[in-house]
Amino acid sequence: MEKDTEKSKEFTDTLLTAYLDFRGFTVKPKINPYKKISFIVSGDLLDNAIEDFYTNPKIPILSFCGSYKKIRSMLFNLREQR
Repeated sequence: MEKDTEKSKEFTDTLLTAYLDFRGFTVKPKINPYKKISFIVSGDLLDNAIEDFYTNPKIPILSFCGSYKKIRSMLFNLREQR
């Protein structure tokens, strides 16, 4: 079921963001007012991928861990720049 096309959303949840990175979406970190860090995620069928995350999908854990480390690294690098 295709609900949307190219779309962007902002997230603070690192696990969801890592899952979306694992699925091939573009992830860009952002520092918001009050120094809060979030991630802008964009790509086709973003809403479908978010729904998939909450169905507890079976995914290769080592690949997901690589995406999670990438997101955490972005987070820590931005914290150092503040």
